[in-house]
Amino acid sequence: MKTKEKEVLLKATELFARFGIKSMTMDDVAHQLGISKKTLYQYVSNKKELVKKCIQEHIDSEECMAKEFLGQSENAIDELMAMTKLVSTQMKEMHPSVIFDLKKYHFEAFQQLTQHRDEFIYNHIKCNLKEGVKSGLYRNNINPDILARLYISMVNVIMDPVQTDLSSFNNADIYNEMIRYHVRGIASAEGRKYLKEKFNQDS
Repeated sequence: MKTKEKEVLLKATELFARFGIKSMTMDDVAHQLGISKKTLYQYVSNKKELVKKCIQEHIDSEECMAKEFLGQSENAIDELMAMTKLVSTQMKEMHPSVIFDLKKYHFEAFQQLTQHRDEFIYNHIKCNLKEGVKSGLYRNNINPDILARLYISMVNVIMDPVQTDLSSFNNADIYNEMIRYHVRGIASAEGRKYLKEKFNQDS
């Protein structure tokens, strides 16, 4: 991908996250990016294609950062906490209508996101669980496959909070509570001790 096109997609992704997708026209996007609509159409043929490319850009970025966390984190808990901080920040900055807009008006892009969640994130969480068990920070009697699927199910709840009467809560708050629930449920005695020390350091 050319540098200019990547720059356009990054900025457009930020705009959709901040203002929602349906409310942003191609004129709005071009104006906010400081380019002509003609220039914008050099990279995409219509808004649907722009949204799909923005979703793919988001997915590529998230996968890249997840791999970085895997290489830089001291252990499985640190990796999970680093990923949690990133996702929580993204959710705080995301307009509440984004997922609804994707699901209703850009279903192909929504399916891209769903596939990413069901494949990459599932496998990433499963690897984290296995590593945590191996290092002694997670209980040795957990089932990584089941727990990874439960994690994805909980993320799906956040993506569609209306179905579970959570729409009055902030997505980032829901996610943070979910992670605490998740990690405390899987942590071994050693893991809980490490968590307590880590939370005391971060507070």
